[in-house]
Amino acid sequence: MISENETALRAEIVRLNKVVNALMNQIERSANAQGTEFSLLQTTLMLDEQVRARTADLEAALSKNEQITHALRLSEAKYRAVTDQSLVGISVIEDGRFSYTNLCFSEIFGYDANEVQNLHPLDLFVPDERPKVAELFRKRLAGELDRVHYQAQCQRKSGEPIKVEVSGTTAEVKGKQLLVSVIQDITERSRTERELETLQNKLLEQSICDALTGLYNRRYLEDALIRELRLAERHKYSVSLIMGDLDHFKQVNDHHGHQAGDEVLRNFACLLSRSSRSSDINCRYGGEEFLLIMPHMTLKDAAERAEQLRVAVAASRFESYDLPLSVTASFGVATYPENGQTMDELIAAADRALYTAKGAGRNRVVMASTIFSSENG
Repeated sequence: MISENETALRAEIVRLNKVVNALMNQIERSANAQGTEFSLLQTTLMLDEQVRARTADLEAALSKNEQITHALRLSEAKYRAVTDQSLVGISVIEDGRFSYTNLCFSEIFGYDANEVQNLHPLDLFVPDERPKVAELFRKRLAGELDRVHYQAQCQRKSGEPIKVEVSGTTAEVKGKQLLVSVIQDITERSRTERELETLQNKLLEQSICDALTGLYNRRYLEDALIRELRLAERHKYSVSLIMGDLDHFKQVNDHHGHQAGDEVLRNFACLLSRSSRSSDINCRYGGEEFLLIMPHMTLKDAAERAEQLRVAVAASRFESYDLPLSVTASFGVATYPENGQTMDELIAAADRALYTAKGAGRNRVVMASTIFSSENG
């Protein structure tokens, strides 16, 4: 197809040839008025040479224009081939409308190229996302943002929800601001990331929680207690421990089986959780032993809490395979900083108090300070 420039150049050549012919005819008709035959010949040759030179210039310009046009067409063909094979959606927004979208863009949103031309760019986003995206459009056009990168919820032509990731720049062409964007459908990637996060949280929970009771395990206990003691030292407050142990638990397993024993442990763990504050940390220390960490609690208050637990356990009837089981528990209580400055010292103090409670007949609460007082006496 011949461009407008090519047509104009060819018309100019034709016009000049007509001018030459007209001049020659005029010279022949007015030979007597214009001078001698020699001068006429000189004039004719001069005009002919000028026309030839001009014609050559025009033909060269025409040839160069054809080369430029061919190069532009080749460049455009390569551009189309690259963008249509792209694995990401590409769009150009001009005057608030899509002036170009590639094949992948249509595949992402389910619209063909003609349908896209009639869409407003915000139509692709769910209503809740449109104000945010509209503000980003405004900032890009105003020159406040050179580049953007964001994720948003969109919807396909079918109404199916999808999540996209958008990277955009701004380009100026012939005085117009164009919004150029690269779009990726990250719906599956987001779903996979959520599943991976859920799995990681589950694995983390399994690593720090006791599988039977759901309470924190000994591994988590040590980290938590060290952290709480550091905070208590910095801010000058007390941290109390209650170590509890189910009395004669071996007899439960021997007489009723390990499944019944597991049920008793689960019920005891539930009782601990129900009676705890949100700041308390309940742990299964090992076997039938449990440890409670209670920040901002004095030894006296911790002993009262332990007594409440002791009474609740003694009054409970743990149902297992339709057999009501009665159990009791013994408790040892210790407090930072009175009974220990470190994790090991504090746990050892609570453990000695628990050992004293069991040695005194079980089903009772003993405070570490009581032991120290007796030993000093």
